[in-house]
Amino acid sequence: MNKEFIKRLTLAHGWLGLIFSGLLFIIFFAGSIALFRQEITNWAMQPHFPVTQGEQISVEKALDIALKGRDYDAKEHITLVLPSAENRYFQAVVDIKNRPVEPHYDYVHIDPVSGEIVSEGGQFELAEFIYHLHYDLNIPQGKYILGFVTLFFLFALISGIFIHARKFFSNFFQYRAGNHKRSQLLDMHNVVGVVSLPFTLMYAISGLIFNLVIIYQVAFAITVYKGDGEALLKDAGFATIAPVWQDKPASRINLDELIQDVTDDYQLAPRTVRLYNYGDESGLVQLFSKDNSELTVNYNNTYALTTGEMTIQSDSRDPNSLVIGTGVLRKLHYGNYAALDLRFIYLFLGFAVCALILTGNLLWLEKREKQRNFSPRTLTIARYVTLVSSAGIMVSTAMAFIVERLMPATLADRGHLIGTAFWSFLALCALIYALPMIRRNYRLALQRSLYLCGFGCIVAVIAGYVLYGKTMVALISANDYSTLAVDIALIVSAITLSLVAKKLNTTQIQAQDEPSEESSSLAAVK
Repeated sequence: MNKEFIKRLTLAHGWLGLIFSGLLFIIFFAGSIALFRQEITNWAMQPHFPVTQGEQISVEKALDIALKGRDYDAKEHITLVLPSAENRYFQAVVDIKNRPVEPHYDYVHIDPVSGEIVSEGGQFELAEFIYHLHYDLNIPQGKYILGFVTLFFLFALISGIFIHARKFFSNFFQYRAGNHKRSQLLDMHNVVGVVSLPFTLMYAISGLIFNLVIIYQVAFAITVYKGDGEALLKDAGFATIAPVWQDKPASRINLDELIQDVTDDYQLAPRTVRLYNYGDESGLVQLFSKDNSELTVNYNNTYALTTGEMTIQSDSRDPNSLVIGTGVLRKLHYGNYAALDLRFIYLFLGFAVCALILTGNLLWLEKREKQRNFSPRTLTIARYVTLVSSAGIMVSTAMAFIVERLMPATLADRGHLIGTAFWSFLALCALIYALPMIRRNYRLALQRSLYLCGFGCIVAVIAGYVLYGKTMVALISANDYSTLAVDIALIVSAITLSLVAKKLNTTQIQAQDEPSEESSSLAAVK
């Protein structure tokens, strides 16, 4: 390939990587943690409540408990998520009539044995906050912003392939362990980039489709479906369920019996029950399955609430290419079709991509620091953005785990305080990193931030056992290991962060032994 073309491509690769590195780091860092969304929710929630064991209450009873005393809106849907190996509680979402403020629904957790409502109002939102940080930055229209960032990320991947095409295999395992820190960073950046390439390409493409789906919908509707958007949505498995309210009260079928019949038919129990026009003659019940052992879709069927007759069928028995394709893409993106094993691999690869982004920024900074005619202001901004978007995000996340563990379950507006705590710590980090002394020694600041992040992980674990030790032991005795697993993950993270910080400290010492830019310039003058 033309050397000038490669030179321009390398320049574009570096600048685009730097400009979008902050958001890309957030996407992969938060997304890697969000792979264990349910486990983190369990970690946050379960220690606050007694551990019960025994026979599970029926779906009918759980629904009655969720609706009791609530002025629910039957014309809106009522959702009930059933207990599973990942989540021990019933979860109910009930729309409320004429509620003028957000949220317009009640969200409750019900103990599956005692039937007691253990949580109301989305009190434990740490995992959801991290997931939305990955999905839409927790800001309006954030998913579209991240969609376009993913587009540039795809370009960075493709340009990286072209840049290293000649030595793609010959230098695959090259890592120069000498004292030259730039060679180490470059080799680490290249090796991680090559090893994680299938993973990053899959995420770039699937992220594009999920975040900019409206563009693809319009394109498909115009080119393939000749403008018939309804047909597109139907083929994609998004059939509109909008029964017309008849205002005729009617008795309904027994939900437990329907669920048992569907379970026997598919050899797979539904995960979610959704009711439309509850109590009316027009009522419908929608049953979703959830099987993470396969890449294909399972079932999402709708039945008449008065007779049990199926009205809409969408399952893997009648395969549709569009449904199966989007289902496969979604499961590939979330890594939830091969139990914990694949999610651990995804977690490792996700953090490796974070290292890829960070080493790319450090390489860019080191190269520009040696160019005497390069703008000092641009270097200052680049250092600051690198610190805030990487170290600041990690420290704020660790602090959010501590806040989640320390807050009592009865605290008013508890769910929103997690977001407030995260953004407050991030703002504090941004102020500290803005100090001139910190910016000049950004490698040292990064190293100490990693130590602080690891320390925060350990504090979150210790706080849990100090405050809720008996409940923690009871959970393990009941063979519920979600909380213990997250604690172990936090300890492993702390050790890993400390080792990385120690390596950065060694690199810092080596950097001090090398001639600085100022001394080199002085020598040139003499």
